[in-house]
Amino acid sequence: MSTFDQQFVEGAIEHMNDDHRDAIVDMLHGFHNATWVTDAELLHFDAEKMRVRGLSEDAKSEEFDIVYDTPLENSKQFRPVLIKMLKRARMKVS
Repeated sequence: MSTFDQQFVEGAIEHMNDDHRDAIVDMLHGFHNATWVTDAELLHFDAEKMRVRGLSEDAKSEEFDIVYDTPLENSKQFRPVLIKMLKRARMKVS
């Protein structure tokens, strides 16, 4: 299993939480049928999965794992794998 540079992980988490929370929500809707989720944050990720927290308007909170289709071999795969997974998640809920 690959491990990623801590600086890369921290930067990717910050970027996802600043700019792509809606994408995380869509993945929770599509992969976990968590339709109650209205906001989400990326907590951590590694080569196998992302750990995210889904939040609702009435303060419900639950953590989920979003497992990649195949484990990541390097950090350069993170973005394209997420884009592919997001498209698939959105197709499930549309």
